[in-house]
Amino acid sequence: MPLELGIDVGCRLFGRGQNRLKRCLVLEEQRYRYQAAISDLSGSDIGVHGRSPEALVTEVRNWLNSQAHVQAPGPARVWTAFLEFMSDNFDALKERGFSDLDIENLQVGELMNCIDKWVSATRTPPRDSASKKAGTKRTAS
Repeated sequence: MPLELGIDVGCRLFGRGQNRLKRCLVLEEQRYRYQAAISDLSGSDIGVHGRSPEALVTEVRNWLNSQAHVQAPGPARVWTAFLEFMSDNFDALKERGFSDLDIENLQVGELMNCIDKWVSATRTPPRDSASKKAGTKRTAS
């Protein structure tokens, strides 16, 4: 997506207000390969995935975690959840009459709806701090 990347970098370099705060993650197969074609990415984060889907998920998770300053689930848990979603979603779409090709070419909007539905159905509500404390209380023996 060279055009979209160029727009984002341009906003950061030449924009005003919130545009100057834009951040982007560029995912590349090999470390430093981008430098041969693009010299204006200083200040952008470059994630290297080496053609590994699991490494790509780890790069995205780590970048989002650092940008949001949260304690997100670890990369292994995110990868496992991704695999569970892909399997569950494939089965659900097959039950709805989708072919393998239909699933491969699923439109982004429909995929986002599937993700929302899956997350809502599988999300475990966080325990409140009182129940966390109660669950970890130790008693002397």
